[in-house]
Amino acid sequence: MIVPILFIFCGFDLYLTLFSSLLVDCGNALVMTLIAAKHRQIDIRRGVLLAGFALVWVAGGIALGRAFIPGNEDFFRGSAGIITIIIGISFVIKGIKNKTAAGRNPSPVKENSLPAAQNKTEDGLRRFLIYVGVALMAFHIGFFGIGGGMGYAIFLMLFLSYPVLKATGTAMLMTFCSTLFAAGGLFFLIPESAFVNSGAQLLIPMMVGLSMLGTIAGAKIAYSLTERQINFLIGSVVIFAGLLASVQKYILQLMAA
Repeated sequence: MIVPILFIFCGFDLYLTLFSSLLVDCGNALVMTLIAAKHRQIDIRRGVLLAGFALVWVAGGIALGRAFIPGNEDFFRGSAGIITIIIGISFVIKGIKNKTAAGRNPSPVKENSLPAAQNKTEDGLRRFLIYVGVALMAFHIGFFGIGGGMGYAIFLMLFLSYPVLKATGTAMLMTFCSTLFAAGGLFFLIPESAFVNSGAQLLIPMMVGLSMLGTIAGAKIAYSLTERQINFLIGSVVIFAGLLASVQKYILQLMAA
């Protein structure tokens, strides 16, 4: 939602707009990474490894965006919220499944009840799919200038079976590295004239600071809830954001007409 607001209503240069969006995501990710580390809800080793892999795809997204953006600025005048809504629904579904699982009393399964070959195949497929997912989200960050924290978290839960807090904490570490790298790359594409009389020197730090304060407040609430409640909370907030972005896009289209 930040991109069309800054681009259309504030008249920011598009590269400056994407840079600002990434800084907001980067600040939020830094706060959540530190909070997750404090609560030991982060896999630093896995997060750093996947973040390093992601940077290659972030660079690819920036490179392709550099060729695509100059002739297609209208593409960034609205926010498509469908992907955000799908991610939110995924968290809600996980919360529902947690309730279902809690109501069951399954018989214990021995650790080695599955054939070794089957376990090895499934583990290999999951390792492959997590890298595919990370590559897609990282490319999205570089190309669109939007953080992929929740997308990273979904893939960690889906393919590596991380609990929601550990997935979110690890995803925030990955997002911090990805958005910092992407913001650095886009910074050098911003024309010098973009900072003249745009109010960016004041507005951008204020946006980042307020967003980080909101993240701190949200984290205090999240860490006081059960895992099932957290899934519902994240899902509800993300779905609301996706719906708001879709409405925003519709309003902007009416204004343009």
